[in-house]
Amino acid sequence: MKRIVVPIDFSQYAENAFKTAIKIASKGDASITCVNVVYSDMEWDRLSQGEKLKHPDLLDLYAEAEDKLKAFVMDHKAHDIPIEAVTLVGLPAEIIVELAEKQAADLIVIGAYGKGYEPGNYIGGTIQRVLRHAHCPVLAVKKVMNLSDFKKFTFASLFTDESRPAFIKMQPILQTMGSSVHCLYVNTPENFIPNHKIERQMVHFINGNSGVPIHRHIYNHAEVEKGIMDFSTSNNVGWIGVASNNRKSSAAYNIGVTETILFKSDTPVFSVKLS
Repeated sequence: MKRIVVPIDFSQYAENAFKTAIKIASKGDASITCVNVVYSDMEWDRLSQGEKLKHPDLLDLYAEAEDKLKAFVMDHKAHDIPIEAVTLVGLPAEIIVELAEKQAADLIVIGAYGKGYEPGNYIGGTIQRVLRHAHCPVLAVKKVMNLSDFKKFTFASLFTDESRPAFIKMQPILQTMGSSVHCLYVNTPENFIPNHKIERQMVHFINGNSGVPIHRHIYNHAEVEKGIMDFSTSNNVGWIGVASNNRKSSAAYNIGVTETILFKSDTPVFSVKLS
């Protein structure tokens, strides 16, 4: 693991994401890019300097954000971990995803909520779009993760061949953090499958993907999301992984499963988008 991108909007959730990223970086010898995005629907980078001068309010916001981000990094600087502060202008989710891709980031660590969050509200549009479009894995947190939280990891999946590349993408951080993986199939009445068929499917899926300790579980529940959360809580799992896509499919969970778990649970959610 070489590069972690952390969006910073100066909320408590962003700070918790940053502190979590520090712990991951310290284990994996990675560098961190902190990015703050000043909102604008203009294509700012395409404007000439003269055109930018026509927007003094935006220039002031940019200068203020740049100073504030540099101060944030200085206040939170961790020994021996390279941290870069980047301030950009544009649509936050779009900028975050583009920056992560440009830097070939291995991971985005992001707060589950942003600035101005009110208790009870659903997760925001920025994180939804990042989850849907990021090329790399995304770890969304509400609280700071301790190193002990990384020990046990639930990987919830339908264990089809479509999900295999996502699981492979997860493995570097799982290996870095020394996680044991609890592969979980939630069997619901609506989509019930006999246990022996699920077992066969899981064994086939895991074969050749054993770079980390793996355990298999079949859990019966009325709802997929609640089943994942209940299993993880009862087994003291520190974080939950889901491979999902943006379309309805019998081969993988829809992204809505990831978002619901993130909204309803305090457990960090590790998401990989299927191609």
